[in-house]
Amino acid sequence: MAKSHAHGAAFRSVLRLFALFGHPVRVVIFQRLARVPMTASELAQSLPISRTAVVQHLKLLEAARLVDASPDGRKRVYRIRPKGLIPLERWVRLYLDEAIPDGHRTKS
Repeated sequence: MAKSHAHGAAFRSVLRLFALFGHPVRVVIFQRLARVPMTASELAQSLPISRTAVVQHLKLLEAARLVDASPDGRKRVYRIRPKGLIPLERWVRLYLDEAIPDGHRTKS
């Protein structure tokens, strides 16, 4: 039963990540932050939404532990937190391990 509960909790965290990345703006924000840390204002300059909307998306990503923010004077600089993707990686790996024969796997 404990294993089932742990599996259920892990699956729920994967579903939360899918839901977060289900919004295209959050995907773009995450991709841009993966290239270079930025402030909300810097992100908003190249997005079709307001700075306030960008901040709302960043708060959701931060709550999901996908991004971190550090103070820089009066600004907050956001950067991705790759460890936040670990639940998704583990979930995908379950299916890859079943689908790919041992001799054909690449080392990661």
